[in-house]
Amino acid sequence: MKRHTAFTLIELLVVIAIIAILAAILFPVFAQAREKARTTTCLSNMKQLGLAALMYVQDYDETFAPNRLWHANGTHSTWRCLVMPYLKNDGLFLCPSAPRSINTFYWDLWVGSTGCVCDVSMTIDDFNASPRRMKGQANYGVNGDVFNANGRYIVKLAAFDRPSSTIMILETRDFWPDLGTWTFGWNYDQGGGSLPFWHNKGGNWTFADGHAKFFRLQQTIQANSFMWNLSNDPNTDCPEGSEFCVSPRGAYDLVRLANAIPPAYR
Repeated sequence: MKRHTAFTLIELLVVIAIIAILAAILFPVFAQAREKARTTTCLSNMKQLGLAALMYVQDYDETFAPNRLWHANGTHSTWRCLVMPYLKNDGLFLCPSAPRSINTFYWDLWVGSTGCVCDVSMTIDDFNASPRRMKGQANYGVNGDVFNANGRYIVKLAAFDRPSSTIMILETRDFWPDLGTWTFGWNYDQGGGSLPFWHNKGGNWTFADGHAKFFRLQQTIQANSFMWNLSNDPNTDCPEGSEFCVSPRGAYDLVRLANAIPPAYR
């Protein structure tokens, strides 16, 4: 006679407990692996953006695209619009890990006019269309300490002391085409600001020679490897008006900058 056996309640509970333990161990590993893949995709995008920016430099007498190109009527186009012809794919401006993707026109939509007529692939005609065509979102801006500080908007390649050590393009989830060290203290949802923390508490950065690399925010403001200004010297050229200057256009306050880093970056 055949005997039919079944799991006892204790055996079932043991099996469930083992599955739960394995899930608790493996799920974070899977999540980290997925984020690593997204980080790699973002890094590839940033390398292509760096190459596009340098192609612009070659075509315009070794001059970088300005963060905003001002037109005679007081309107402007962003650097993202200016390098777009070298990319022809606005998807390269998107990071798959970023909490949100927007552009300058979202400020126009939610707050008021900035005078922008072109950002990424979106134009003022798209904005004024009915229905409105919101497109060309972006997760990358330029380094404001280089391209929008101390009266400096037009930057030549020769102005960089060490292009391979100076940030050109950074990740962001904000509207603006440029962001600098003055944004370090910005802290809103998810315990972070506008600069990148979504790649395992760090971000990708493109440098003025075109290469891209992952760093934590803290790593970019070291006294012996400062990455934010043209001279790579934290003792000079701090953006006028920034709360993180020892003196206007003088030294950066590195201690205060470090202390201002939001929780998500740590």
